[in-house]
Amino acid sequence: MVGPSIGAETTSDVTSSGSIKLADLQRILSNIGPAAGDPDGGLGLGDILKPDLIVPLVETLALEQQLSSYLPEGRWTLEDLGELLQSPPFRQQVDSFTYVLRTGQIDLTQFGIDPSKYKFTVLSFLEALEDSVSKSAESEELRSQTCNQNDPLDEGQ
Repeated sequence: MVGPSIGAETTSDVTSSGSIKLADLQRILSNIGPAAGDPDGGLGLGDILKPDLIVPLVETLALEQQLSSYLPEGRWTLEDLGELLQSPPFRQQVDSFTYVLRTGQIDLTQFGIDPSKYKFTVLSFLEALEDSVSKSAESEELRSQTCNQNDPLDEGQ
């Protein structure tokens, strides 16, 4: 189980610097060492999806707009999001997802993850999502570069 100092450390890192970087998140996750026999060290998605960790990220990275399509209709404030993250139904679903992830009862391909490259652990799942997002961002960048280049054959038209 994650101790309270990790959440406090994370929150102070977020609020003191004013911005969150991928390297900060990687450092925080790397400091959470696995317990013997448990590759996740008892870490579940519920330990990560906490208001004191998520709300500062949403606020700093201005993710409200992107999250709105995944939330029920209506106007959502950061306070509402914090309440949702603490709600018993949400916590139960997160715990259920952690369970099916750890037991391999989930098809990782639905998340664009190649199951042969990753383990059925929370940390491995998060690494896979990070890799997927990085690849998606790279391909989006290549696509935008390709679209912005002028075709020399079009100049005479």
